[in-house]
Amino acid sequence: MPIGSFSTFRDVIRLVLMNSPRTVLDLGIGHGINGAGVRNWLDCGVKPYRTRLEGVEGFEQYRSPLWDCYDLVHVTTIQEFMASDRGRWDMILITDVIEHFDKVDGLDLIEQCKEHLAPGGHLIIVTPAVWIEQGDAYGNELERHRSLWTRQDFPGFGIVKDGGMDDMGYRMLVTEYIKR
Repeated sequence: MPIGSFSTFRDVIRLVLMNSPRTVLDLGIGHGINGAGVRNWLDCGVKPYRTRLEGVEGFEQYRSPLWDCYDLVHVTTIQEFMASDRGRWDMILITDVIEHFDKVDGLDLIEQCKEHLAPGGHLIIVTPAVWIEQGDAYGNELERHRSLWTRQDFPGFGIVKDGGMDDMGYRMLVTEYIKR
């Protein structure tokens, strides 16, 4: 779906606020809610923005007014973007996206993201902690769920939310990797 779990949005924005990154890469932005959160709470919605915010989205039909929160949105697949990106990011967000990759490709993406982090950078990954069947929603084949991720799939990551039932009735996993 072009939206993620609202029960984890506060966790993601809290991590953004706690770390005050100067550069943020948001992979698989959908409608762009993470960008709105970064701009609202990190930059206080005031231009000129202090944070460089870029997004990647493979399905241009998800374009919404929230895309204007980003300095740049790359309309391409995450794989194509990562193969060409030479940036070093203070924070990379992968929220409600990794389950759209099979495990081999997802693990490869995680390693690529680690390589693209600046020293001290943070990689935040959010994913459902239970299998949710999902096909090509909205005619977008990128929406198909291909894998279930557990805590054990994230060695070296801190566990922010463990996949247990949260106060909103969701079972979500929120992880954080910090590049040393």
